[in-house]
Amino acid sequence: MKGHLDRTKVVLRHLPPSITQEMLMDQIDTVFGGRYNWVSFRPGKTSLKHLTHSRAYINFIKPEDVIEFAEFFDGHVFVNEKGAQYKTIVEYAPSQRVPKQRSKKDGLSSCNLIDPEYMEFLEFLAKPVENLPSAEVQLERREAERSAAPKDAPVVTPLMDFVRQKRASKGTTRRSSSNGKLSRRAGKLSDGSPGLSKRNSEKRRTSATMVLKAIFLFFY
Repeated sequence: MKGHLDRTKVVLRHLPPSITQEMLMDQIDTVFGGRYNWVSFRPGKTSLKHLTHSRAYINFIKPEDVIEFAEFFDGHVFVNEKGAQYKTIVEYAPSQRVPKQRSKKDGLSSCNLIDPEYMEFLEFLAKPVENLPSAEVQLERREAERSAAPKDAPVVTPLMDFVRQKRASKGTTRRSSSNGKLSRRAGKLSDGSPGLSKRNSEKRRTSATMVLKAIFLFFY
């Protein structure tokens, strides 16, 4: 623990509950401005059943300043807006420790300024925002582009080409077979089919018999 002459942290008690930190520091800075490096103010409360005084913890740079501060503010009387008087007390703080003010530096903060992707992101944010057209306008533009664009040629896959060739070969075989059948039929008819020859012979016989009958009746 620190000795009696090494203590630098004090507590100022019995301050008015309505006093603020700004009001208190204005009075302290008139004499001790720049002679302390840490202050913690605890405001008081006023209620019908209980009253809590305000208090302030101050850490001075030199131990000599503590003695002078105690001589000035120990027994000092503060008066609030209603005329009530509060006699303060200066004591050494029970704990002489003071929170250390450490400024943590971010090691990655400078990397963001070098990263090209981050710079592109900043440029994108700096650009003015362009409002998109309405849905109706976008549909009209798409329809106009579709009507003006040339129609794409149909896509022919190797499988589709093979099927087409297969169908074409089947059609030619069918045509050739049908043409062969017709030629055979025509050849039979031209060469003298048995059906036609029979009919011609019967016609000749009937005509010959009719002629003979006519001659016989003419003479007899």
